[in-house]
Amino acid sequence: MKDIAVEYLGGSGFLVTIGETGFLFDASEHGADRRILPGKETLAEYKKLYVFVSHRHDDHFSESIYSLCGENAVYIVGFDVPQPHRGIRMSPGEHQGFGSVEVTAFGSTDEGVSFLVSYAGIRIFHAGDLNLWHWRDESSITEIEAAEKAFYDCVAPIPQEQIDLAFFPVDPRQGSMYDAGAGYFVMTVKPRILIPMHFQGRGDVAMRFALTGETNHTKIVALEAPGDSIDLSIPDTDETAPDRKLKALLADEEFGKTAE
Repeated sequence: MKDIAVEYLGGSGFLVTIGETGFLFDASEHGADRRILPGKETLAEYKKLYVFVSHRHDDHFSESIYSLCGENAVYIVGFDVPQPHRGIRMSPGEHQGFGSVEVTAFGSTDEGVSFLVSYAGIRIFHAGDLNLWHWRDESSITEIEAAEKAFYDCVAPIPQEQIDLAFFPVDPRQGSMYDAGAGYFVMTVKPRILIPMHFQGRGDVAMRFALTGETNHTKIVALEAPGDSIDLSIPDTDETAPDRKLKALLADEEFGKTAE
């Protein structure tokens, strides 16, 4: 088993801990919903820290990360993050190795990239702003068709049935289409566990998707508010489960979730 701890920071921000290694995704104190940033002392405890920025929007990127995470952190950012901000920039289709961490960048239907991170036999996908961005209640047929094509084209290269933990948007501003992108991602990519994000402070929306979006392949876990956290255990291998049914074990009957 591989143990993972996940803390939700608000918006699309997460701090993931695997052993003595930390992975910070899209941390920012800016946004319409409530946000938190990890303490400098907490981040300094990691033997190695990798900091990811999917794109330049200020609800996904904050200059505060550099002072918080320090000089020894590895910064991996989308190609659109402007200079002189520090970071190894990645574009869709690029792959880079950082010691024992492997990172592949995939496309986005907004700015920047999405990331697939592999470490210690665990594969984590952070979608950034990759989503099926259209409003069926308002968009024209042409706009809907263009949005769907762009989204399907971005999702197509992502490895199917090979992701242990995914973070993906469910945005209530899309009305009845709030879960269209996440639902398609679950049905096609089949991550073992998916944690909703980008739900504009509406924890009830994340919980609704956890109740309606789950499949035999994918467990949906809702972290509703900044500071909520969960402990997960991922099997080392799934060779004994060719049907890819979920084998990830959650820490307890309450899914190991703790509140701030």
